[in-house]
Amino acid sequence: MFGSIWVDAAAFLGALHAATPVALRYALQFAATCNPAMASLEELPNEVANVVQSRTAELAKLGFVSVGCYDCGALTRETHSYVACFCNRATDDYASLCVLATAHTTAIYLEFSTGFTNGMTLATNSNAVLPLTPPDPAHRVFRFPQINSAAGLYVVHRQLLAKYATGWWPQRDPDGQEMRRYVRVVENFGPRHSRIGYMRLSADKAWYELTWKGACLMAWRRLWPTSIVRRLLQRHAMALELRSMQSRGVTALKRA
Repeated sequence: MFGSIWVDAAAFLGALHAATPVALRYALQFAATCNPAMASLEELPNEVANVVQSRTAELAKLGFVSVGCYDCGALTRETHSYVACFCNRATDDYASLCVLATAHTTAIYLEFSTGFTNGMTLATNSNAVLPLTPPDPAHRVFRFPQINSAAGLYVVHRQLLAKYATGWWPQRDPDGQEMRRYVRVVENFGPRHSRIGYMRLSADKAWYELTWKGACLMAWRRLWPTSIVRRLLQRHAMALELRSMQSRGVTALKRA
């Protein structure tokens, strides 16, 4: 009896690992360009506007000023993205409140990021969703979904800068062009994954589509048991980071 259950479970899991890449390959597409349109709070959906308003006051206490809310449209098929951008001109750090809406759910996370003249970027966010593709070596991201306050997340970001970016020179985008930082990340996504064989540009050059390699590897990382192992490893790695910084203070970096 138990042998039959295990055989059935293995067969189901095998079928799932065979079918999911097919569905993912034809369903998932990533925008080749990002053309954010500035939007007032009144022009944003109520849920998005309420989140932006609540975070704006919190970020202001940390020295961040709003540099605009943006409607980024569909960055992936069947989604709609909004971004509120903030800048701390004393430290050259940026904050982004990112909202991804679908027909059924809305995901929101806060990210602090600092770019450097050597081309590196270090980002700290509250996003619980792990990427399904290899990380960008020039864009190092730390995820702490358990940190709910902007102040707590920013303290960790500054500590990570002190740990990994000592001696690097922060780089500020020109005033009024702060959103270009976000655009660069989005528009580098497709070409970078095309170079490693995960994606290819569509015939109309508007989207990046998954290759069979990309669809299979992304699907398998998303499915059980790999998804559980990845989540546990991520939590462990971030817990080690927090423990290693318990004795560290927030250190100011050099400015260009």
